[in-house]
Amino acid sequence: MAATFYRCCSLIDWEGGEELDIQELYKLYINDVYRYLLSHCKDKSLAEDLTQDTFMKAYLSLDKSPPNALKAWLFKIAYHSFIDYIRRNKRLDISEPAFFTNIAQSVSVEAEFLQNEDKNELYNNLDRLKAVQKQAIMLCDIEGYSYKEAASILSIKENTLKSHIFRGRGKLRQLYNKGSVER
Repeated sequence: MAATFYRCCSLIDWEGGEELDIQELYKLYINDVYRYLLSHCKDKSLAEDLTQDTFMKAYLSLDKSPPNALKAWLFKIAYHSFIDYIRRNKRLDISEPAFFTNIAQSVSVEAEFLQNEDKNELYNNLDRLKAVQKQAIMLCDIEGYSYKEAASILSIKENTLKSHIFRGRGKLRQLYNKGSVER
């Protein structure tokens, strides 16, 4: 077990050997959770609300069962918060692209434009995948989670996750090849 929680809402991260509380957990992972949610909803305000909801749910569930991996546990809560939001609000507009990183000031306008175009194309193509394929690819390829952690976040078996990633990458290849022929 990687972490143990105590009733006072502090926890010991056995991997790091340090005692953390919910505020430190928030400071450590808020940007990661926010970027993850922003990549799905593509609305800054909604991503902020869902991030707040994620940490509130994490705080309320500290007593229940200690997670094995803190970041994966938070991402699982974030994922379910996003899914709950979609279920409550059937019509979600996700057409506006999200930009995660600030472009360095030394980058030329042309390079910045090409970088944004590549990002737009990637997210447009990801939006054309099945939801579970998009989730799997985003967790493993963009967020850097292992197959085991991503499978845990999505509540599916590891081999099922690998299958979704394989099929999703194949579909992305087809979409990129189709796009390069049209140019």
